[in-house]
Amino acid sequence: MPRRLRSLAFGLIGAALALVGALTATAARAPASLWLDKVEYVDAALFGASFGLTYRETSAREFSLTSQWTTIKAEVGSRESEINGQRVFLGEAVRVNRGRPLFSRIDADALLTPVLRPGADQARIPRVKTIVLDPGHGGRDSGKVNPRVKVQEKTLALDTAQRVQRLLAKDGYRVVLTRSKDRFVELGDRPDLARRVRADLFISLHYNSVESGADRVTGVEVFTMTPQHQYSTSDSGRDDDASARQENAGNANDHWNALLGYRVHGAMIEALKVPDRGLKRARWAVLRLAPCPAILIESGYLSNDAEARRIADPAYRQRIAVAIATGIRAYARVLDGIGAPGQARRP
Repeated sequence: MPRRLRSLAFGLIGAALALVGALTATAARAPASLWLDKVEYVDAALFGASFGLTYRETSAREFSLTSQWTTIKAEVGSRESEINGQRVFLGEAVRVNRGRPLFSRIDADALLTPVLRPGADQARIPRVKTIVLDPGHGGRDSGKVNPRVKVQEKTLALDTAQRVQRLLAKDGYRVVLTRSKDRFVELGDRPDLARRVRADLFISLHYNSVESGADRVTGVEVFTMTPQHQYSTSDSGRDDDASARQENAGNANDHWNALLGYRVHGAMIEALKVPDRGLKRARWAVLRLAPCPAILIESGYLSNDAEARRIADPAYRQRIAVAIATGIRAYARVLDGIGAPGQARRP
């Protein structure tokens, strides 16, 4: 065979093999699905296998997906799961079909995949240069109040935000606060500021409270925007159909919201050694309207006197701030590892 024809033949074979490989990889990332009660599901074992995770039944209803680096635990009939020891709430309870556990397609694509393979199927990798910190409440809105410990959420949230701001500014980030003093800022104005300054991250900082069980409920929880066609974590009865149908600005970053939430949540649980209240979903205004990856952090319970006293200690709030900054840095490092910030991702 002439050299030119031989070269052309090898080139065509190589292209064909590359196409087959690409199609195989795509198929591996997207296992076949089925619909149950108007929700699309994928086989959990096949989904795990596409990321190199081994499926194993650990009890009649529980199973794990494991590799050298990752362990996911889940239970049929439950929305609670664990990813590397972190408590993570799925949007849909795990279902079973013919003895095979199923993840909802949205959970597989918009929650698990961002954690397992950040940037998968994303056209662009976001950058992290400008960060907006949003101290909750302020002015006429005190937020949660513990009169026994004499603390108010609005004061603690602002102090925490200023501590995070100083830490991140030392790293070279541009950090903007939605309020820098005790004043009220309308909920819609907070994400609007992020839009005006072209923020790359929006972090809303809060402290929590419960009416029932105040003497025993403590810990940290982090919220990301609820994906379209799913129900927020608090909506266990799946009642808010109107909100579930609606697509919001915050849904444009579902992939990155999940990754950011996972990284910050994990950093806080590891550093503070407090009960893990979970990575959860909500459609609060600041998440719903956010123009960039966004999370809302509840850093502890002011309704619990013991935890409120810890939070009232400036040294403990500094620990909280360090943990939040650590999580943000971890998120930014992941982005640096999968592509140049702001540049189109290579196939």
